[in-house]
Amino acid sequence: MKVPSQFIVVDDDSVNNLVCRYTIASFAPAARIQLFTNPGKALASIETEFGDEAEDLNATLFLDINMPEINGWEFLDAFSLFPEKLRAQINIIILSSSIDPEDLRNAENHPLVRGYYSKPLSKETLHQIYNVNNERA
Repeated sequence: MKVPSQFIVVDDDSVNNLVCRYTIASFAPAARIQLFTNPGKALASIETEFGDEAEDLNATLFLDINMPEINGWEFLDAFSLFPEKLRAQINIIILSSSIDPEDLRNAENHPLVRGYYSKPLSKETLHQIYNVNNERA
């Protein structure tokens, strides 16, 4: 997977979001980073920003599973209703502290999920996701 120019983090934990911002910025300094503690607002923003047919954006979305208003699986259900062109612009990766084997199985079998990683996000995880040689970091 190519390193995107944009990252979106959807997690109700604002401290984790700041960790993600710092880690992503140190990995991809020129990348645009959006943080959302409210999954509903994230969905609305994605629909607005990525819904433009004229623009072809590329982003990675780090999604938490356990959130109070809309959990990660409900987020994926709503995201799956977006047009294919929009969905194709965003690679979704679960970033969770869940150790529930069912969550891992669900992520592995979900057509929109490209990976499942444990919190906190690290540069090593980013290197793994994008197959970047650690020596170049």
